[in-house]
Amino acid sequence: MPLPEFITSNTLYRDYVHRRSPAITFLGGSTGKDVRPMIDDIGRHPEMGRAMEALIRQNEGSGDASVARQLERMQDGRPVMCVVTGQQAGLMVSPLYVVYKTLTAIKETARLNKIYPDVCFVPVFWLEGEDHDFEEVRSFTILDKSGDIRRFSAEEEAPEAYSINKRRLPARFDDLLFELKEALTPTEFSVPLFKELQKIYVSGRPWLEAFRDHLGGLFHGKGLLMFDAGQPEVKRLSRPFFEKIVTENEELVTRFEQGAEALLAAGYPVQVPVLPNRAYLFLSWRGEARLAMERDGTRIVHRPSGLSLTREETTRLLDKHPEWFSSTVLTRPLWQSFLLSTFSYVAGPAEIAYWAQLKPAFEYMGLIMPEVTPRHSVTLLEPRVAKLIRRLGVDPLNIPADKDAFVKHYHKNDALPELKHYFDVWLEKNREDEQNLLKQISVLDPTLRGPVSKSFYRNRQIMEKLHNRLVRRAMEKNNKLTDQLRHIHTALMPAGPQERVLSAVYFQNKYGTHWLDRLMETLPDQFEKHAFVEI
Repeated sequence: MPLPEFITSNTLYRDYVHRRSPAITFLGGSTGKDVRPMIDDIGRHPEMGRAMEALIRQNEGSGDASVARQLERMQDGRPVMCVVTGQQAGLMVSPLYVVYKTLTAIKETARLNKIYPDVCFVPVFWLEGEDHDFEEVRSFTILDKSGDIRRFSAEEEAPEAYSINKRRLPARFDDLLFELKEALTPTEFSVPLFKELQKIYVSGRPWLEAFRDHLGGLFHGKGLLMFDAGQPEVKRLSRPFFEKIVTENEELVTRFEQGAEALLAAGYPVQVPVLPNRAYLFLSWRGEARLAMERDGTRIVHRPSGLSLTREETTRLLDKHPEWFSSTVLTRPLWQSFLLSTFSYVAGPAEIAYWAQLKPAFEYMGLIMPEVTPRHSVTLLEPRVAKLIRRLGVDPLNIPADKDAFVKHYHKNDALPELKHYFDVWLEKNREDEQNLLKQISVLDPTLRGPVSKSFYRNRQIMEKLHNRLVRRAMEKNNKLTDQLRHIHTALMPAGPQERVLSAVYFQNKYGTHWLDRLMETLPDQFEKHAFVEI
C-alpha cells in the first residue's frame, strides 16, 4: 500500500492503515469485524450522546435541503450514530486536508448506511471553535496567476489566547478579498465565487460562523451536519463530564500515562507527551483568555497568573459558568463521545498517533471508544501538471521536499541518461581497480592501503564534481525543462505536501465544484493509499 514519504515516518499510522498488530490493538471500535454489537452498545449507553438533540437544533434552518432530510432521518425512530471529524477553523477552509477529512466522513457514512439500513448514520463536522492558536488558522496559501506561492493572513485583533469562537473577522477584510481576487487566475468561476465569499467573510462577523458557512457551501447537498460544542446549551450538558475531570483528575491522568507507556513498550513514539501535573483542562477565567490548568495537590491552579482553586471551588465555578471550561487535545476525543453518539472518528496521521494513547482513558470515563477511520490522503493534479508528469516520466509519489534536489536529480538521472551511464561505468571500474590494486598492495606493503584508498576516493570526488558541473550546465542550457520541473514541484509540494499547504479556495476559483465532484467519484469509500487525482 503506497504511502508518500511525508507520512511514512509516522510508524503507528503506517502500521494502523496496513491493519498490523500491535497498532490496531491500541485503537477502539470493531477493527473491521461485525460492528452490530458496538452499535447496540452505543445506542443504549447512558453516558453517550448527551447533545444529540442540540445537534439537531444547531442544524435546523441551514438552508440546505440535504441537511433538512438528514434531520428528518435522525427522528424516524432508528438509532442514530455519528461519523465525526473536525479541525481548527482555518481561514478559507485551509489546508486542503480539512476537505479530505470531511469528504471521508461523508463517504464512510454512506458506506455504513448501505450496510446497516436499520441504523441512521450521519456525518458530523465538529467545529473546533475553542482552540486558541490563532496563528494556526489566520493564514492560507494559494498559487497565484504566475504559478508562485502566495500567502494571505488576517490581522489579529482579539487578545492573545482568546479562543476562535470569541474572535471576529478583522476590519477591512474586503481588502484581503480584493487582493486574493487580483492574485488568482480569472476563470468562469471567479465572479460567483467572490460574490459568495463577500457574503461569508464580512468584517466583524464571528470567525467560526464564516468558516462554518464556507465549509457548508463546499459540501452543499451532501447532508453534512455541523456541531459547535462551545454553545451555552452544550456547555450546560457537559457539566458532568468536566466535573469528573476536576474531581477525578489524578485517576484520568494516570490512564493517559498508561496509554503512553503501552505505546512506548510496543516500540511506538508518544505523539502527545503526558505531563503528570497537567489537569488537561482549560479555563477561560472570567470568559477571557484560555488558561491551561494544572494540578497542585488538591488544587487546580494556573501558576503564571497565580489563579488557585480548590476542587470544590472549581466545581462551584463549573455550576455557575460551564461556558468557561473546555477540553484539551487528549480530553476532546472523550468529550466528543460524551456529547455525541460517536461511532467513528475520521482522523489524520498525527491524530491517529495520539488517539492510540486514549483507550485506558475511554475505559475509565465509561465511554465506548469509537472506530478511528483514516482520512483520505490526496494530491490534486491539474491538467497541465498531469500532462507534464506523464511526458517527463516523473514519479509523483517520490518527489522530495527540496525543489532544487528534485530538479537536479531529474536532470542527472532522466534528462542525461548517456552521461549518467558514462559516470556509472567509470565509478564501477574505479572501484574494481581499487580492489585489485589493494589486493596486490596487501602483499607488497600493507601500510600503503590507506594512502591508495584515499587517492581513489579523491578521484571519485573529482569525477562526481565534474558530473555535477555538467548537470548544472545542462540545466542552464535547458531552461524550459527546468521550468517545467519546477512547475511540477510547486504544484505538488508548495512549501510542503499540497494537502497540508494549499487552501480550498484556490481550486474553487479554478474549477468550481468539479474538483470536489471528481474526488467524490474517484476516491474509494475507505482510505487505501495516497491518491493522485486528475481534475
